[in-house]
Amino acid sequence: MQFENIARMNNWSSEEKACVLTSMLRDSAAAILENLCSSDLRDYDKITSALKLRFGDAHLTELCMASCITGHNKLRKI
Repeated sequence: MQFENIARMNNWSSEEKACVLTSMLRDSAAAILENLCSSDLRDYDKITSALKLRFGDAHLTELCMASCITGHNKLRKI
């Protein structure tokens, strides 16, 4: 939810959300990206679907919140 709020505040497109999210994923979450084709890596809905399929909604929420906080802090520094 936090990721979505920050994306909305910054008027990110689906492709921008995909780019930010994929750049923040680590470890087993990042490994999920290896199973997606290059066009899917630019599709936020396909990325989140793959993450939900592997980890479920609860884990995705925690992952996005942690990534979002880290990413938001990085974006503030830019």
